[in-house]
Amino acid sequence: MSNSRTPLSPGQRAVLEHLEAHVGSYGEGFSWKATVRILAEHDIEEAAARDQIEALLLKGYLYEVEESLRIPPRPYE
Repeated sequence: MSNSRTPLSPGQRAVLEHLEAHVGSYGEGFSWKATVRILAEHDIEEAAARDQIEALLLKGYLYEVEESLRIPPRPYE
């Protein structure tokens, strides 16, 4: 089976790529506040950032552990 995750919209893909570029290694945690700040640096408003983060959580591209967001490893596309 190849990638079974739900496909991302172009906006969600951009958000994930911004986060991957800023976070560093997979599994490293970062706060919601830091995530919104990172996205604000890319001209994404707070409400839109929170919506995109929620969508990434629901689709499995992010996960949350004790109020810390993390990016799971993903296969190359």
